Amino acid sequence: MEVIFTNKNLEDLYTLGKSRAYRNVPSNIAKKLVKAYEVLVCSETIQDVWKFPAYRFEHLCNDKYSMRLDIVWRLEMEISWTNHDCTIGIIGLKDLSYHYGG
Repeated sequence: MEVIFTNKNLEDLYTLGKSRAYRNVPSNIAKKLVKAYEVLVCSETIQDVWKFPAYRFEHLCNDKYSMRLDIVWRLEMEISWTNHDCTIGIIGLKDLSYHYGG
């Protein structure tokens, strides 16, 4: 699947390991972001992502989806499906968010 960054600060965190906007993100989460990106890029279809249950890949609403990087950090994305079966698409990585209050 094709993966793009729709958030420049998130792309900086991925490429540089740091970003002003994500300065409170622990370094282990930045490393997990890199691994999650690799899983998405290497996936031919969305079913390939489901082979990694620890990510808890889930549909939120409309074209919004998320993957959990750990118990409180979530990678949020939008997918523009490129086939009729909604199994192949362009994944736009939007945000890294903190959930559930730790």
